[in-house]
Amino acid sequence: MLAHRAMAQGQMVAEIVAGMNRTWDKRCIPAVCFTDPEIVTAGLAPADALSEGYEVSVGVFPLQANGRAMTMEAETGFVRVVADKSNGVLLGVQAVGQGVSELSSAFALALEMGARAEDIEATVHAHPTLGESFAEACMQVTGSALHI
Repeated sequence: MLAHRAMAQGQMVAEIVAGMNRTWDKRCIPAVCFTDPEIVTAGLAPADALSEGYEVSVGVFPLQANGRAMTMEAETGFVRVVADKSNGVLLGVQAVGQGVSELSSAFALALEMGARAEDIEATVHAHPTLGESFAEACMQVTGSALHI
């Protein structure tokens, strides 16, 4: 399930052996279950964030309100965003649904870059795509949800 982590660590070890100065400083390694429906988790779930002392805002967008999910007849599922309530920095993203594994890179990129919910909200997402659900969940965190 986490072959991508092993490959990244192997690359780092090879570079260290070659004399390069490398450290492991990843914030996020996405985990994907290729089931039906697919499951993706990146970063912290709400309970984990709370146990680490964060005050959180959570936004959940159901795929039944997503145009692409409707065209695929795959409306079961959601995208959930967990953000630090004090500054909107994303702490985690989880998704369940058909094809959500394709969103795992966007989730990991946002977490690695320290994106805030408003950064994702301000990014234009192509329509109709499942990726719009990520933006919509962030819009719930910022209080500007369009489709819920």
